[in-house]
Amino acid sequence: MAGMGKQTGGGRMLRASPRTLLAALIALLSLWAGWASPVLAADRRVIPLSNLRDGQPEVTLHGETETVALRAVLPPVIGLTSAMLTLTYENGIDILPEKGSMSVFINGSPVADLPLAAFRGPVNASITLPGSLIRPGENQIVFQTSAQHRAICTVRGTYDLWARVNLAASSLTLMSDGGVPEPDLAMVRQLLASADRAREPLAIVQPGSEIDADHLGWGSMVAQSYGLLLGDQTPRVVAVPVKPAGNAPGNPPGTPAPTLESLPLPGGKNILIGTRDRLAPLLGEARAAAIAGPFLSVYPYAVNKGGPEGSGGGGFVAVASGRTQQEVDQAVMRLADVTRPLPTQTAMIVTDAAVPAAPPAPPVQAEGRYRLSDLGFQTVQHSGYRYTGRVDLTLPAGFAPVSDRSILFHVNAAFEGNLGPGAVLNVRVNGKSAGAMEIDKRSSGIIENGEMPLPMALFRPGPNLIELEAELPPAGGTDCVFAVRRPTFTLLDSSSIEIPGFARLVTLPSLGGFANTAFPYGGTAGGEQAPPFDLVVVGRDPAWFGAAWSLTAKLAQRAGDLMAVVPYTGWDGLPNDNALIVGPVAALPQAVFTSAPLPADRLAGLLEAGALIAQAKARGEPMAAADRRALADRLRLGWSGTAARPGPARPGGIPQGLGQQMGAAGSALAADGGAANRWQRMAGDAKDPAATGRGWVPDWARRAMGAAARYINSWTVEEAPVDVVALTENAETLPEAALLQYRAPGAEPLTWTLLTAADPRAVDRAMRSLGEAGLWDKLRGGGALWSSAAPAITTLEVSRPYQIILNPFDIGNLILILARNLSQRIELLFALLLGTAVVLTVSMRLLLKSGHRERSGS
Repeated sequence: MAGMGKQTGGGRMLRASPRTLLAALIALLSLWAGWASPVLAADRRVIPLSNLRDGQPEVTLHGETETVALRAVLPPVIGLTSAMLTLTYENGIDILPEKGSMSVFINGSPVADLPLAAFRGPVNASITLPGSLIRPGENQIVFQTSAQHRAICTVRGTYDLWARVNLAASSLTLMSDGGVPEPDLAMVRQLLASADRAREPLAIVQPGSEIDADHLGWGSMVAQSYGLLLGDQTPRVVAVPVKPAGNAPGNPPGTPAPTLESLPLPGGKNILIGTRDRLAPLLGEARAAAIAGPFLSVYPYAVNKGGPEGSGGGGFVAVASGRTQQEVDQAVMRLADVTRPLPTQTAMIVTDAAVPAAPPAPPVQAEGRYRLSDLGFQTVQHSGYRYTGRVDLTLPAGFAPVSDRSILFHVNAAFEGNLGPGAVLNVRVNGKSAGAMEIDKRSSGIIENGEMPLPMALFRPGPNLIELEAELPPAGGTDCVFAVRRPTFTLLDSSSIEIPGFARLVTLPSLGGFANTAFPYGGTAGGEQAPPFDLVVVGRDPAWFGAAWSLTAKLAQRAGDLMAVVPYTGWDGLPNDNALIVGPVAALPQAVFTSAPLPADRLAGLLEAGALIAQAKARGEPMAAADRRALADRLRLGWSGTAARPGPARPGGIPQGLGQQMGAAGSALAADGGAANRWQRMAGDAKDPAATGRGWVPDWARRAMGAAARYINSWTVEEAPVDVVALTENAETLPEAALLQYRAPGAEPLTWTLLTAADPRAVDRAMRSLGEAGLWDKLRGGGALWSSAAPAITTLEVSRPYQIILNPFDIGNLILILARNLSQRIELLFALLLGTAVVLTVSMRLLLKSGHRERSGS
């Protein structure tokens, strides 16, 4: 029986086995899928298109046709299978759907032709791209619209045509089998500029709780190369000091010593700099043992620890080290030299150390005649009622316009169709109307070498934007639906721009020139490279060092080259050269404000009040309007009782009561004269006077010309005081940060540029808004005040201008400078002409009288 039972049981088991096996098979497949999915799942890397540019996260295309290009630097991935471009866009309701479209191009290849159908509202489009179309490194995404009005086919109707791409809701998704590979040195620069981490800051890491002058200098060189890699996007750099020892002062008892993998870093772009002895606790014995000279290496860093596999791919920590400070100098300079590629290996001993070579400079247009084809413009033929185009023109840093001269635009163009009255070609320069040319039927439809004078005063040093607009009204009323033949305008690239002679002169302070050309800190002016400058950081918090690095990175970006920097931490006397000064307003010594446009006490009160307003908004609890007005009223009331700023506690020192705030930050490089001399020698090697063409001029001659320039400047340039009280009239925009430029105390024409705020959080918010809100290109005058609470900037007019003659031994240049200055002071010009007339009259009278006596024999 028992045997039967077993068999019966066995028979029951056999009869139930199909269901059991099926359930077991399903469970096994589920487990296998769960185990295998992390291995076989494709890496999906989403890049918002808002990462590709500064400012507002949208692109608006106007008129009948317009083109906008975005630069996207993509990371290398293993086994890229496909990519998907997701777009969210909308357009004006006046566009005729049958005639409206937006074409999308990737690296010159068309990938989509999207309809502009207004009645459907915002459109979401997904475009699948082949993996072969996307390449590691720089890519270009181009949007081009073509539209026609549904009811008004005239020039006026074209202003109702627009299409807008929401970059924040649009993205480029890369799907690959392996994601970003393990980084090597050759990939570092590509990963630094990669669009998937464009919103992450570059973290410069150094062991220790305080940043010294060497790390300030090393960080400034790395930050400058980072700015060059980013193109036009504003770089953001942060300082991350790390305490390597677990029992270091300030660490809680029992704190484990950090390692390279456990460092609390803000993102995936990190560079660790220091000597071998200081980095050894972080790197470990095996890695530190490899540092046998100037050393560069890179290690992967998992950004999203604990997240899904592959989510943090592409993060890295690059290391620049050496056994001595001099070897670290060589490693940092090799890493910062963007003109020489790094090898495809994870570590190297630098054996080819050299002064970084200047990258290819963008073309600069001096005197002469330039075809539009030389400026990157190609012949265009537009069929419609209004054409818009642009030409970029870059002028030297020493460009000083002469008021009675014009830049000539020689137009070669043609038009077809039955044009009505009012057909005109308009030209704007830097957003201001510069000239117009009427398109007359008597020209038989062709314009050959038509001259249009553009006022030279509308142009500025650095990049200039020339906007062209051709209005082509039809001869009579036209039905938009049946408008088969529309006017056609053709602008040939054989057209040219002729630049006459201009003065080589720089009038300072000028934050506009500072933002466009980096002068006087970087770039080339008058055929000479800018001399080294002092980078002075006052304050102990890492936020001030991050702000200094971000500022130098942006300047290097505009200069197009690495700048020579001599770093100082703290304040120990007046700088000997042009200086970039960064620090909290309350801790800055009184000597900094000796010639500043704003008194120290009033600036401190203004920035502290603005910081309170911005901090409240950052917390999500904006200050009430009545409270903001009361804060501004208290400022004005306090200023009315203090006519003058408090005097300094000691010459060039710190005011009384601020010693505790400064702490150890007051010790500058005087305590380390060897480091100061080393950086000065490095700066001298990078900017060799003999190599820049200024070594042949004797120093005494330069001093004499400088004295003459100061004398002329004293009676040709007017001074205007800054109205501080007016800065509080709008309580909505009290500033929390200030960027001031002014002449340094003393006889030499040196320039100081001061970046200050009330506290570290304020400067961090302000520097973030400077790039994200696109405020950098709005810098003008002698000072800029802004707040992260409002996307606006307050410009201070130049109060005490001074001039620097770039070519002091060029007689023609001196004549142009004199004519330019006199044209700005009519009363002096009239007095000079009157004096000349009096002298000539008296001289002629004396000559005639002498001749009359000779003839009469007396």
